[in-house]
Amino acid sequence: MCKIINKYSKTGNLKYISHLDVLRFIQRSVNRAGIRAKYSEGFNPHMKTSFGFPLSLGIESIGEYFEIELNENLPPEEFKRKMNSVMPKEMQIIKSSCSDNTNSIMARCAYAEYIIGIESENLDMDRLNNLLSEMLETGVVYIRQKKNKKKKLVNKEINTKEYIRYLKADKSGDNKAKIEAVFITSETGSMKVDELLKLINDRAFNLDYHTIMKVDALDKDMEPIL
Repeated sequence: MCKIINKYSKTGNLKYISHLDVLRFIQRSVNRAGIRAKYSEGFNPHMKTSFGFPLSLGIESIGEYFEIELNENLPPEEFKRKMNSVMPKEMQIIKSSCSDNTNSIMARCAYAEYIIGIESENLDMDRLNNLLSEMLETGVVYIRQKKNKKKKLVNKEINTKEYIRYLKADKSGDNKAKIEAVFITSETGSMKVDELLKLINDRAFNLDYHTIMKVDALDKDMEPIL
């Protein structure tokens, strides 16, 4: 009867649960909240939900998305209230709205925005921003290993400028910096934050500590999906 799009968080220890477990967890929460979800027809009916691109394990986020079709006319704010009452504080719905968009959430996601905190005794902000500009403008090539269909490891050459839309660092304390990064996301792939950190480390910055927070998923106009 209606479709609702939701923006939710995944923080704390829940950053270690897989994308598949998140799907199951949210669907179980819908049932616990007593919400009448719509199911597909056939011998194996499943709840009609769709999700954004999987979030890498170990990364916190305040900008994840899912969409759900309902068999009742439930106002989005009421859906949010019911769901949050049965979900833990580390995973809460931040915003809900009715949706009439026929494209999948994945098709709408064009960019992923991150805030990355780093610490290093060798932190030189000018050198760091020069490296980030090189990655963004001329590109830095690195090798990504992945398994092919025959389960054999193959090397793929990646140029950072193909996947980075925005990258800038600001000093946030003694030997500390905050990096704002916007990566291009598509069905053919995206750059991983771990790959960015490795490239920074390899340029002799010797990172001592880092934190990663995904801030939001953005559409083709670089606006939040919701």
